[in-house]
Amino acid sequence: MPGKSAGERELQNISGKLEELMQIVMQQFIGLKRGLEGADFALLKKIVTDDEKVDAIELDLDDLSMMFVANRAPIGSSLRFMFGAIDVASALERIGDCIEYVARHLINTQEMRKECPDAWHLLQDMVIKSFAVYERAIASLSNKDVPLAKTVPAMDDLVDGLQDQGYKLVIDKVRKNQLDVELGIHIILMVNKLESIADISCHIAQTVVYIVEDKRMRHQ
Repeated sequence: MPGKSAGERELQNISGKLEELMQIVMQQFIGLKRGLEGADFALLKKIVTDDEKVDAIELDLDDLSMMFVANRAPIGSSLRFMFGAIDVASALERIGDCIEYVARHLINTQEMRKECPDAWHLLQDMVIKSFAVYERAIASLSNKDVPLAKTVPAMDDLVDGLQDQGYKLVIDKVRKNQLDVELGIHIILMVNKLESIADISCHIAQTVVYIVEDKRMRHQ
């Protein structure tokens, strides 16, 4: 059986690097979930420190992808995969930034756990649900599973609902003088970042459909 061509090996290398990036972001997400569950601020600080790893891999992947496009001039499914890989790498880096942002703000608002436990629990719930959206999106990408990818946007509705709950919670408590305005702003900012993670995960799922079926799902 003949060996793989240089182009095939390069594609495999890019796929492996993309999988590595997905898994590192996954570990960051798991750390955020555990940090919230156990109020483990040392773990949350590690997320902030490790964000540089996500950035470095995303840059490597971008360089590999651009070199492949320039040197191999891919067409058809290979070209869709390359455009998709570049797009997904950027999306994963943005998710990593959102996770780091939430971890950093949790560290800076440790008093929330006692002063506003309702918000702390809501953030826990949002992390769990946005993690589920992310997990399904990357599973669909790893397996090129279009039917699975098409189920992802519906999961985002649950996260949107929690975002609305977060807004209402903060507004009600601030009006009743039960919550400091500055802390309320931090809560809303974190809620928005978690909702953004779910949105970006939906975009990854839509990219899977584009890669496999050459169909665009955006704005539908």
